[in-house]
Amino acid sequence: MSIRTEFFSPKHKQLLSIAVWAKILAWVVLVIFTIRAGLVIVENLSYYHWEGMGVYETVRDFWDTISLNPAYFLIDTGADMVGYIFRGIFSYVVLKGISLGLNMIVETDINYREKKNEEGA
Repeated sequence: MSIRTEFFSPKHKQLLSIAVWAKILAWVVLVIFTIRAGLVIVENLSYYHWEGMGVYETVRDFWDTISLNPAYFLIDTGADMVGYIFRGIFSYVVLKGISLGLNMIVETDINYREKKNEEGA
């Protein structure tokens, strides 16, 4: 008959720590990619500003370009934004899956140890 002093072994604690960090990082990554998707408009504005600085004889105005061809702008900017959002969602799901998987590994190991102790006692 052995007396257990701790429920979780050091390996369990290490896996649970990684699981918690993966869970937190999942939310951080989702927020960062969402912000990045919103910054696509600012990026396009900056691109048009620098594109017109010396390459062309006349400076292209960002808003004039949008008013001339709004469908192109919506498709181009929308595709970039959706791409960043999907990358964020994919990263979020992967990190949440890692977190849940590590928690399941620890829980399964504890259940097997308890079952083994019950059968041995």
